[in-house]
Amino acid sequence: MFYKITNKESELYKKLHELRSKELKIEKENDAAVKRLVGDDWNHFSGWLGQQNFLRVTTYSGFAFKHPENLPPKTWKKHKEYEDIYVPDRRTKNGRAIAEALDNLPHSSLICVFEILEMQMLGRFAFPYIEICDDETIVLFVDDKFDLEKKFQEVVEITKKEANELLEGGEKCSQS
Repeated sequence: MFYKITNKESELYKKLHELRSKELKIEKENDAAVKRLVGDDWNHFSGWLGQQNFLRVTTYSGFAFKHPENLPPKTWKKHKEYEDIYVPDRRTKNGRAIAEALDNLPHSSLICVFEILEMQMLGRFAFPYIEICDDETIVLFVDDKFDLEKKFQEVVEITKKEANELLEGGEKCSQS
């Protein structure tokens, strides 16, 4: 279900805005840290993109380097399944250091969203996402089994079309 929150004075709005702002800052800082750590000579990566995972920020485990022939051989090795991806070789000192640095990048937690929205993480669910639009409207998606309108007065259910218009339209959101 898609929702929007426009009441900037509500506690729910403030908590969600603070969480998403923190996550966007972490994304930007992690991107710079990864470029310092492994360079920017890669096209794509393996890992999880954006907030649709338990850590709610992009995570990196391997990279498709543009010039793999220039990689230090005792630091990187080819991924077992994906031919163009190289992962840190954890059997070497340099590889372990890079792997640990990637594993220890700052992150958020899915639990924070569930706590703010007073929902329980039981069984299967769709990952919630939060976006802050240019006009500071918060667009929120949560699994259909959670009805936030019953729980919070400031939450207004919107259609998928309305959510897409807010996310892609004139009122652009700061998406990761």
